[in-house]
Amino acid sequence: MDDFLPITDEREVQAFLDRIPLRVDRERFARFVLGFPHRYLELTPPVEMVAHFALVATLGSRAAASRLARDGTGWKLSVIAGDRRYLFSSIAGSLSFFGADIVAAEAFSNSESLVLDTFQVADAQRRFEQGEEGRRFQAFLEKVIVGEVDLERELAGRGATARVGLGLDWDDGAHPEATRLVVSGTDAFGLLHALSRGLSEAGCSIDIAHVETANGRIRDTFYLTAAGRKLDASDRARVEAALASLGRERPA
Repeated sequence: MDDFLPITDEREVQAFLDRIPLRVDRERFARFVLGFPHRYLELTPPVEMVAHFALVATLGSRAAASRLARDGTGWKLSVIAGDRRYLFSSIAGSLSFFGADIVAAEAFSNSESLVLDTFQVADAQRRFEQGEEGRRFQAFLEKVIVGEVDLERELAGRGATARVGLGLDWDDGAHPEATRLVVSGTDAFGLLHALSRGLSEAGCSIDIAHVETANGRIRDTFYLTAAGRKLDASDRARVEAALASLGRERPA
């Protein structure tokens, strides 16, 4: 559990910078990192941290700043944005609309409500290899985030999300301030978008997301709050109702 707990002590960040050859404004970097889960400092390569930190400077008054870069045989999308409803689902849905398969994703925010979302994707159609397509995707994404594009209508034109069997595993003790929900099942077109949108429609905030897809199966972990607190029974009932249209497997 500890690696999903937030970084709250600036001294931890300064000690990290003492060990890593990062040339950054230490005070600004600490403000950027505070509130992120410990796993960010533990698992993120320093070169990616620099890229994430640099995105903040390009944000300005825009809704989001993004970076799309090669990642082995696939691609990695990094998005910096102010916290807003449907942000995670908007990114996931935009990637699906462009034909990218989401392999893994993480989402969390800092103590100043600045969100960092990262998505590892496979691009079987090789659209992102064409530079103009990558830039078109980033422009499309920003329009979706600010509401200039009706993503639901666009995705509907590509076909509805298939009904799949989903397992829901709740845990109230996994985090001191949030309720953990692990969703497992068979992957389908637009599923992560539909899942995360359903959570938002149920009145939940996704404080942390950790998404994995392998061999056609998903295991998506969400740390959720409602009105700044852990979910109660009525909150869980709303989540289950919101996700019911996607199908649900009963626990064994």
